[in-house]
Amino acid sequence: MRFCGTMLAVLFLASLQTAEAARVTGTGSEVANDAFGTSETWGRPLEVPQDGKVVRVMGGTYGFQLIDADGEIAGDFLLPQDAVGFELPAGTYSIKPLLCRIHRHHHVEVTVEY
Repeated sequence: MRFCGTMLAVLFLASLQTAEAARVTGTGSEVANDAFGTSETWGRPLEVPQDGKVVRVMGGTYGFQLIDADGEIAGDFLLPQDAVGFELPAGTYSIKPLLCRIHRHHHVEVTVEY
C-alpha cells in the first residue's frame, strides 16, 4: 500500500512538471544615424515552437513590430503593454523597435509562453 501511495505521488509530480508552460524570449535593437542616413538592426529571433501568448515586454518605449518569416507584420504595437496577451502562431519572428525623432536607438525584449 505504501508503494502505491509513493508511486501516485511521483506520477502527480511528473504531471505537474509536464503541465508547466515553456517560455522563449527574442530581442530587437536598432540604432539610426540621421547625419549619415544609416541604421543598424540586430537581435535574437523569437522562435515560437507552438502557438503562444506574449507574457512580457521589456523596453520598446516607442513601440515595436513583430515580423514573421515572410517579412509580414504579425503584430504592431504603439505601447509595449499592448502586446501582453497577444496570441502568436508557431513560427519565427524578428522584433523591430520603433524609433522616435529624438531618440534614435532602442531595444526591446519580448517573451512568449507556450
